[in-house]
Amino acid sequence: MVVMSLNAQSEHLQNVSRTFALTIPVLPKQLMDWVGNAYLLCRIADTIEDDPSLSSELKAKHLDKFIQTLTDATLIDSWSDEIFNLLKSTAKPKEAKLLKDIPAVLGRYYSYPEDVRAILRHGVEIMCKGMAQFKRWDNISSIDDVDQYCYSVAGVVGEILVHLFAVYSPKIKTKLEKLLPLAVSFGEGLQLTNILKDVWDDAARGVKWLPLDYSSEEGKIQTTRNYVSIAYGHVLQACEFIYMLPRTEPRIRSFCLLANAMAVLTLKNIYKNPLFKSACEIKITRKDVKKVIAETNVLLYTNWGLKLLFAHYAEKDMQYKMRDAMVLRNKVSYW
Repeated sequence: MVVMSLNAQSEHLQNVSRTFALTIPVLPKQLMDWVGNAYLLCRIADTIEDDPSLSSELKAKHLDKFIQTLTDATLIDSWSDEIFNLLKSTAKPKEAKLLKDIPAVLGRYYSYPEDVRAILRHGVEIMCKGMAQFKRWDNISSIDDVDQYCYSVAGVVGEILVHLFAVYSPKIKTKLEKLLPLAVSFGEGLQLTNILKDVWDDAARGVKWLPLDYSSEEGKIQTTRNYVSIAYGHVLQACEFIYMLPRTEPRIRSFCLLANAMAVLTLKNIYKNPLFKSACEIKITRKDVKKVIAETNVLLYTNWGLKLLFAHYAEKDMQYKMRDAMVLRNKVSYW
């Protein structure tokens, strides 16, 4: 079995994710490996879900076959050839390159201890089965639908992360049950921010993940800011998740902080410009990212300092809707 090198894994991350290519290398080396592979596995599923050429039935079929390769390595070569040949002409070039390397990605997955593989396998299975509910996602009409979709593609990623953190750190393992609901909010906050940021790009390809009112300028402003407030509430709950992480694990804290800080800055830009027409208009700059890295590094060990920093990052009159994290997880989680 071909096992992807860490360098090759890192190269794929840089190709398919600006944010995670920046944050994953912050993690301790072992976690950097596991989380990097987890992201690529999720990205493979996402590439299948997003492909414009496949029918819903074919997408569901191949998401299920992908799940099967995580328990039966003998299926890898035949399925990876099949999915690559199906999508190589419609996938983005860097995603097609990832699809070509599926055997090596899975080879690295199979090199991990069973407890790590079990976490990745369970999380990817939940994600694939959630993604395969295409009829439901074709008609997202309520906050419950938004919650379920965001869980399927990102809330479960929060669960994957915290379970991997617990395998790596005995101190985190002792807090696992308290961290899990907040981990779901962490993932959902990041996803809802991405959906808001990419709403026009998605609309251009006929995809709608939010029940937004675009019948009038006033309606767009109101509904966009309403979902900003929901996402901001998740970001603040993600902060509580981070504050609970032991200070003896600064690199794990830093990984979570960077992603969360970039989310709140993006939400701030959307809140200030709810009538934006392109993601470029509300995208945070490289200068912003460098500033976030410097400021979170300085305040990494001080929860009170981080609270002040996140309050500073948010727009002054940006409201938040704080939801009960435990109730949300009980509603959406299949873990």
